Amino acid sequence: MSGIVAIHDRSGAPLEPEALDRAMGRLAHRGPDGSDTVRLGHVALGHRHFWTLPEEVGERQPLALPDTPFTIVFDGRLDNREELLRGLDLGGGEGRRLSDAALALRAFARWGEGCLSRFLGEFALAVHDARSGDLFCARDPLGDRTLFLSRRGTRTLVASEPWAATAAERPGENLDEIAAAHHFAFEIPADGRTLFADVRELLPGRYLVIGAAGERTVRYWEPDLSRRLRGRSDEEYAEAFRALLAESVRCRLRASTPVGVLMSGGLDSGSVACLAAAERPGERLTTLSYVFDELTECDERPYIAEIEKRWGIRSLQIPGDGLWPLRGWPEAWPRVANEPEGNPYRLLKEAAYGRAREEGLRVLLMGAAGDALYRRGSEWLPDLVAEGRFGDLGREVEYAVAWAGVGGFLRSVPARRLARRLVDRLPGGQWLRRPWSPPEWLTSRAADHLRQAKEARRDVGSPLNEDLIGLHAAWSASAEIPNAGRHALALRDPYRDRRLVELTLALPAHQLYRLGRYKLVLRNAMRGVLPEAIRARSGPTSLGPLFDRGLERESRRLRAVFETPDGRWRSFVRAGWMAGRWSRPVAIGGDGPEAVLPWQCAAFEAWISDMIPMQAPPGSRS
Repeated sequence: MSGIVAIHDRSGAPLEPEALDRAMGRLAHRGPDGSDTVRLGHVALGHRHFWTLPEEVGERQPLALPDTPFTIVFDGRLDNREELLRGLDLGGGEGRRLSDAALALRAFARWGEGCLSRFLGEFALAVHDARSGDLFCARDPLGDRTLFLSRRGTRTLVASEPWAATAAERPGENLDEIAAAHHFAFEIPADGRTLFADVRELLPGRYLVIGAAGERTVRYWEPDLSRRLRGRSDEEYAEAFRALLAESVRCRLRASTPVGVLMSGGLDSGSVACLAAAERPGERLTTLSYVFDELTECDERPYIAEIEKRWGIRSLQIPGDGLWPLRGWPEAWPRVANEPEGNPYRLLKEAAYGRAREEGLRVLLMGAAGDALYRRGSEWLPDLVAEGRFGDLGREVEYAVAWAGVGGFLRSVPARRLARRLVDRLPGGQWLRRPWSPPEWLTSRAADHLRQAKEARRDVGSPLNEDLIGLHAAWSASAEIPNAGRHALALRDPYRDRRLVELTLALPAHQLYRLGRYKLVLRNAMRGVLPEAIRARSGPTSLGPLFDRGLERESRRLRAVFETPDGRWRSFVRAGWMAGRWSRPVAIGGDGPEAVLPWQCAAFEAWISDMIPMQAPPGSRS
């Protein structure tokens, strides 16, 4: 996961070096293999090298293509290389030795912006056209790689991270209050706002062309939410799902060094580990897992042992009892410049990343995005009605009523989904939706910011799929890149494969949920691959007890945050609402996002008060 910078000045004036040097310095953690820059009059390009693919080892970007006007900086991975090579008439050994950046550049030279619809994988790129003087920038459809832009006069700066794109001298400067209101509402601004007022994000599935006449942004991909698959049996659905998941894992095993898996004992990461082990039977797969001797409710060693027994993995186990949220906060925590620390379990992650680096791993597979694939399981009731599967419908309703009672079932998400579909079919039914109201904990000022943004936004997708293909999903997939980069580690998540996402979007909901069991299609697909003890699990293990330990042992630190009268969080969260709540234990399965709101406030306070600029380490090469 390398880093890129591109600067374009529409006036045609030569660029001063300071902006490029500053942005490149702020991306130092993305370049364990060095960096290079090139200045081309009114355009400058920079690349922080991180070689994780066998074809790119030793490559120097920016990369020019002889006999063409194009120069590229590229961050990413293309998973359909053979298909692209055939389309470009580049068969044979020479073509297969091309890096993904070189392949992307040849595709752009052949097909122009049309190359993006041919790419399969995750990528962010910038291409300078010396003939026209334009700068072309693009981001992959799901948004797993990022690009951020700042504009000052006629100059546009594009970088992999917002801190690299901003002119601010410290993280907390120049705060965008509308973006901050979204942060405390656990939402992502639909217009690409960031916490830096001078920085916007290029949204997923878009490309941007910057030229002398101005800028234009085009959306080149959007999902087909109307598509539905109708298989003949559960086995048919499972076979299709397993084939795509196995292919997704195989693509992500392409690496210049051994690959590990960050694995719990759950269905998602466990399936990834088993498929990875099956893909390379001659190698012993390394997995990293958190284990707990004291907080036994968090421990998954029995399930980990099942995978170890079945596939002969090398299981590295990281003690987690002492890595509770807020321990040593904030002095002992890694500094985060792009945004407030988003993960209360950062110390667990740091321990895993550090161990992976010690083991010589540069690539770590995960199952983090697995849960999002099955959110549409709550659509089982309207889907069964639409398909006329009334026998299955009766069994599901009987189960739901036995579990929640008649009233509980009528108030449930599936029942509300059915009612919503029925109302939408009425004339003018789309206008009968319940009015939006802001989260109760927001201040009136923050609520007004959010309300204005809602009124101005255009539809960017169904809220039901926000965790899968929306902006929140893109943020979840990309926000961890800088943290892993500090350990010279690239993260890859097979569940973020676009082919698998599109398949899951098209599956009927009864393949995602049935009789109280989510992830039905995965359970069926993993028969014979995943140990039965895991395949039959009824629910995941929670780290809630570890979170509660942090609340208990770090109450002094939290009290300092919530009793300080001039805390900046008070502009966005009502102090009266927070009073008495910040020390309340988490109710597993019963709390919403507000349960971690105290963490949000503490992390925001530390981030915005950070006075130490992030600089490139001494000796970094440009």
